[in-house]
Amino acid sequence: MSNTANFTKRKLDSLTSIKDREIWHDTQVEGLSLKVSKAGNKTFFIRKRMKGVKKQLYITLGKYPSEITIAQARSQAIQQLNLTATGVNPTHVQTDRLSKAEITLQKVFDDYIRSRGTKIEESTVENYRSALNIYLGNWKHKPLADITRNMVEQRHRDITYGLGKFKESPTRANTTMRVLRALFNYAHGQYEDSKGEPLFIHNPVQRISHNKSWNREKVRQGLVNNYELKQWYEGIMSLPEHEKNSVKKNSAEVVRDLFIFILFTGLRRNEALELKWEDIDFKDNSFVVEDTKNHETHALPLTKTLLEILDRRKDGSDNPYVFQGQKPNTHLSPPQKRQMARARDLAGCYFNLHDLRRTFETTASRVVFSTYNLKKLINHKDPKDITGRYIIIQLEDLREPMNLIEAELWSHIK
Repeated sequence: MSNTANFTKRKLDSLTSIKDREIWHDTQVEGLSLKVSKAGNKTFFIRKRMKGVKKQLYITLGKYPSEITIAQARSQAIQQLNLTATGVNPTHVQTDRLSKAEITLQKVFDDYIRSRGTKIEESTVENYRSALNIYLGNWKHKPLADITRNMVEQRHRDITYGLGKFKESPTRANTTMRVLRALFNYAHGQYEDSKGEPLFIHNPVQRISHNKSWNREKVRQGLVNNYELKQWYEGIMSLPEHEKNSVKKNSAEVVRDLFIFILFTGLRRNEALELKWEDIDFKDNSFVVEDTKNHETHALPLTKTLLEILDRRKDGSDNPYVFQGQKPNTHLSPPQKRQMARARDLAGCYFNLHDLRRTFETTASRVVFSTYNLKKLINHKDPKDITGRYIIIQLEDLREPMNLIEAELWSHIK
């Protein structure tokens, strides 16, 4: 459901978001929208479908109120939308006026984020911006054409080994170069000369691949082992007992139930946090997650353990979320460092929320023998699996596998 409002100062100043982001549309200028992030950032943008162009056009106008006012946003939106009405892409108009020397790394970054619009997560934008500011800060105002393969290779080496002002971090070195590679790839497709030829042909980050210089990264594949489950469960159940005041105690109770719910469902963190009571069907003993990573609706049966958790979460309030936050009508925020440190200490092992999903997946792989049921349980979609597209798994097909997974987990907890 779209949010619409007359964009006034009072209205925009009052807007908050309980999700990763929320979109509002102006009732006065059709096509002008505002993205409100969970952190409170508010950004004007326009979104328009152009004739002959497959993807919708996204143009960021600026942050409110630090960069642009409501009046300025409306004026700019009207100008840009008028161009699209005549079949002119506003981003191309801006590009045609620029010489190769004027296209700096900072400009490419800004244009890249602008072009992605609401399709890119706020956290991803911040990660990209962090890489740019910390590791490529003295390149931001350089023309993109001046960034050479030798420079890229040396900067990757500097970050890897902690040379100069950088702290040693092979992982950060790789991450920074992936960001730079994405920006060069974007520039190749975005900026053209008067003949329509790309202004940027070569991607200097290819030097790292050519020389096989990418650092080996340890991919953490953690989970709660079978022999750790008993202490883990007992420790997590005791979380509220270690909090003194009532507010922290209540929060610990919600965190406790969140951890156990994820362990017994394999949901991703945000899927569990954003679960609402309206998503629960107590008559059919099932629940559904609409907003998933692969954009596929995910439905699962409710087992005895899950019903017990939901029963504990009922408190008679009007909060729509199962795992409630401290403020009205909000869901629980992701557990903070202090909460995770306490939980790990009591559990007797290191874990994060994705480890709980991985524990569910590993347990499921031992007791569920149908590959397609297993994929459905963890909502995994394989685009290469042609056969799987024609196999329809019903909710009832998952009830017995869910019970088997629950029984297997409990066999190691008790």
